Amino acid sequence: MATNDQCYCRQNGGIHLILGPMFSGKTTELFRLCTRQNLAGKKVGIVKYARDNRYDENMASTHDCKKMEAISAEKIGDIFDQLLSYDVIGIDEGQFFSDIVDYAEILANRGKVIFIAALDGNFAREPFECISKLLAFAEYACKLTAVCHNCGNPAPFTYRKIEDEQVEVIGGEDIYMAVCRECHRDLTNKKLGLSKQCKEDAEIQRLSPSEIENFEPITAKRPKITA
Repeated sequence: MATNDQCYCRQNGGIHLILGPMFSGKTTELFRLCTRQNLAGKKVGIVKYARDNRYDENMASTHDCKKMEAISAEKIGDIFDQLLSYDVIGIDEGQFFSDIVDYAEILANRGKVIFIAALDGNFAREPFECISKLLAFAEYACKLTAVCHNCGNPAPFTYRKIEDEQVEVIGGEDIYMAVCRECHRDLTNKKLGLSKQCKEDAEIQRLSPSEIENFEPITAKRPKITA
């Protein structure tokens, strides 16, 4: 069976999505794929979001400060002509480019291989519309997980530690943490001033009589699984 890397080496144009929460290694994977294509003799260009200059204005960077030279832009359309000169294009923080759906499709149809690293959901676990749309155009998508900063379990979600409802708030560990489902729920409820019991009471009120009979409280002790 061909690996994903092999499929993209042979393919004439396509979109590859690298999704996941913050701190899951999306940019690291983007760098790996782009470096592999460069070693295969392809001309590779990397695009970074211009407003994210936490590490370097002209370099895309991972959280552990591994860097690659990048083109800085706020819209893909602004650098479209420049991107036509590359065989392979890696786009970091894809969720912030409002025109990424149209231009990724255009570039792929012109034979370019497009690697896009992006958050699939925001701090409230709401989807980024452009990334949801891209899933319908992509040949391949993978979702990475991080390690929950609260309990150590696999973390598919991002939690924002500060009180700010804006979608675009750029930051690192000072603002965000990767979390599992339970920790995201508990931390969000705590931020809202809701206890687990209040959450359960509100949930029960929305259930039908038959659903209430099967309702298992969050605080209930689950039986041990025996062989």
